[in-house]
Amino acid sequence: MDTLELKAEVREVTRRKVKHLREEGLVPAVLYGRETDATLLQLESKTLDRVLREAGTYQLISLQVGKKKPIMTMARDIQRDQIKHGLLHVDFYAVTMGEKVTAQVPLVIEGVAPAVKEHGGILTQGLDEVEIECLPKDLIAAIEINVTGLTELNDTITIAELSLPGSITVLSDPDSMVVKIEPPRMEEEEEELEAEVTEVSAEPEVITEAREEEDDEE
Repeated sequence: MDTLELKAEVREVTRRKVKHLREEGLVPAVLYGRETDATLLQLESKTLDRVLREAGTYQLISLQVGKKKPIMTMARDIQRDQIKHGLLHVDFYAVTMGEKVTAQVPLVIEGVAPAVKEHGGILTQGLDEVEIECLPKDLIAAIEINVTGLTELNDTITIAELSLPGSITVLSDPDSMVVKIEPPRMEEEEEELEAEVTEVSAEPEVITEAREEEDDEE
């Protein structure tokens, strides 16, 4: 897995004044670690956003502060604006290559389940990511889930059945369901579901009419 690269500068601005940094296209950040003193940083917003969308919190990022030697880090806390989704703040953890780290790694479905094609089953995904522990050099970008072995309805794959290198330990519950082939919905079930949706959507109209009647009486 290729290491991503970022450049940062030491930040002098703190607290409420960081708002002005964001207006200038910069994002406030903090670098910390067991063997690294906490350092306030600022990074160019567009470049940082591009790298973080690829790295998430599970890939190594080579971070160069000023003209210092780059150090290996992982993004640990990525804060975004809830409306515009712009970056607000990022924490970078300086890793030690001989020390294990934890990461939330995404799950990616590969292939087509025969139970879907032949029996009309519905493939449902119970988890989007799992927590792993390993040395920084053993980090992976994703865990592939091959579903071509799911031939019958109600077939499942759990975390315990995932195929991973021996250098990686999965910390998530091994019995957790990753994917399952659900039986197809019967026509009666679909009609009941449609009826429930129609009933719920009609309730506000009934309430409105009742209020209008009360207003007329007043």
